[in-house]
Amino acid sequence: MSAAPITTPVERRSLPVGGKGTLWAARPAYGVFEYRGRPLRIEVEDPAEVLFPTDCGLSLVAALNNPSAPDPRGLTAFDLGCGSGLYTVALLAGGASHVTAMDVNAAAAGDTLANVARNGLDVNRVTCVAADLATFAPVEKADLVVTNPPHLPYDPRYSTDSGLETALVAGREGRGMYDAVVARIDDLLVPGGRLVMAHSSLADVARTVSEMRDKGYEVRTIEVCEMDIPLESYAEHKDIMLGHLEKLRADGRAEFEGERFMVHALEFTRPFGAA
Repeated sequence: MSAAPITTPVERRSLPVGGKGTLWAARPAYGVFEYRGRPLRIEVEDPAEVLFPTDCGLSLVAALNNPSAPDPRGLTAFDLGCGSGLYTVALLAGGASHVTAMDVNAAAAGDTLANVARNGLDVNRVTCVAADLATFAPVEKADLVVTNPPHLPYDPRYSTDSGLETALVAGREGRGMYDAVVARIDDLLVPGGRLVMAHSSLADVARTVSEMRDKGYEVRTIEVCEMDIPLESYAEHKDIMLGHLEKLRADGRAEFEGERFMVHALEFTRPFGAA
């Protein structure tokens, strides 16, 4: 597997085969992670409704800890697909002035606010919104957008209507939210603002990079993380899921080896002078 979709020197992490939650600093009934030297704690009230952060999600925290990643101090931000509030907590702890945490799953708001409070952060600096990104109407644009979209392909044989499903599956090719982000990003970011995205190699990284460049955005890779494909929730239908992914790979729209894939932490910068 290639280390990055664009030719920039990047840090590459490789998580152990069969590992799960290996990027947590500690995880008894909760998870502890560090952001910019500060230990932070994440809990989920009902793991069947809101996804407890996975290695894929934590890889974006690792990228946000990279010295080259945006410094959130004083910035306004959107956390798209906020789930447990992992990135909202990190951004507020890092000094963001305000975070709008959006998720199509209404249950995410409660966990996000609870995690903000349990880390001693000001809940008045966060606004939770239950909405579909395709129809979300922000009051103001932000300086920073952070997102870790769902990336697995839909199939009625294994898909459900649970809140947890919205964090994992996104359309026939697993690109539903990636496409929505590309379509709506100009409505969310101020000129000069930055989008930091965890992009799965299972969901056509090159397409997103090409479409964002066509919109005038500068693109760079912060780092890349290799890990297991998250098949635990689909063990009964593992072969069906892998069959979909193999078809996407044959069409040049997915990249993986065996049951290992890459998560590319990408930064897109909106050009100054844009409306």
